[in-house]
Amino acid sequence: MQKFAQINMYILAGFWLAFVINFAMPFGGSLGTGVLWAGIVFLVLHVIELAVVYSKLKAVGRTSSTDIVAVLAFGILYWKPLIKS
Repeated sequence: MQKFAQINMYILAGFWLAFVINFAMPFGGSLGTGVLWAGIVFLVLHVIELAVVYSKLKAVGRTSSTDIVAVLAFGILYWKPLIKS
């Protein structure tokens, strides 16, 4: 399961890189629009997710700006192992 989460984190990091590049130099056609809307949807979902789990992260002492950005980028892949331990 650890390997699965690690692979998914790399995929999400690649997606967020494409999302940021799409802002600087928009991709042509529907690809650019799709990446933009997918990024907005992911970001909104992860903000909601952060609001739901923030108190649990606070209980384990993981509310630094780095942790918040990681939750916004990777979601459950980041915070679930923190809360388990």
